[in-house]
Amino acid sequence: MHKEGDAPLIAVIGSTGSGKTALAEAIALQVGGELVSCDAKQAYRGMDIGTNKEKDLGVAQHLLDIKNPGERLTVAEYQGMAYQVIDSLQARGVQPILVGGSMLYAEAVMNGYVFDEAKKSNLQQPRYRVLKLGIDIDREVLKERLSARTGEWLKMGLVEEIQRLLQEGVAPEWLDACGQEYRFFTRYVQGEISLEEAVRLTNTSLHQYVKRQYT
Repeated sequence: MHKEGDAPLIAVIGSTGSGKTALAEAIALQVGGELVSCDAKQAYRGMDIGTNKEKDLGVAQHLLDIKNPGERLTVAEYQGMAYQVIDSLQARGVQPILVGGSMLYAEAVMNGYVFDEAKKSNLQQPRYRVLKLGIDIDREVLKERLSARTGEWLKMGLVEEIQRLLQEGVAPEWLDACGQEYRFFTRYVQGEISLEEAVRLTNTSLHQYVKRQYT
C-alpha cells in the first residue's frame, strides 16, 4: 500500500512505564514528526491521570480523547482512524510516529490486520513500511519506577478522577475492565478495599502485566 519513497512509519514500542512517549517526542522534535497514540485507554476523555496522558508535549499528538468513558473502541475502528491520521501526515510530508502500550492496536496498524465484522482474520495486508524501535529496561528498575508512579498518581488526584467519573455515570464495572490502573482504586472508592490494599494490588498487577509484555 505504501508509495515508493515514503518514509517508513516509526513505531516506538515497549512495556508500560518504559519511556516510550519521551523517546517518541525526542524523535519527533528531531525529524519534524507528530505522534499517533496507540493507547486504548488514552483514547477516553477525562481519563488523564490513570492513563499517564501527557498533553503538554512539544509536538502534536493524535487519537487522544476521541471517545467518552463507557463507549466502545474496537481494534478495527482504531485501525481505521489511525490509517486516516497516518495517511494525512504522510501526505503533508510529516513523519508519523506510532507510540503507546496497547500492542494489539499497534500490531493492527503495523501488520495490517484484516478485519471482518470487527474481528481479525488470518490475513495481513501491511499498509506501511515500519521502523520498530523497542525500549528494553531492567525489570527491577522498571518495577521501582512503576511503584513510584502509583504514588504519583495518588498525589495528582487519581482517586478524585475516579470519583468524578463515577459521578458522571461511568459504570464501575467499565472502569474495572479498563485495567489495573483503575480497577483497584475504583474498588477503594466504593469502599470494598482499603487504600493500602489498592496500592498493593495495583503494583502487583502492574508488575505482572510487565512480565506478560516482555513475554
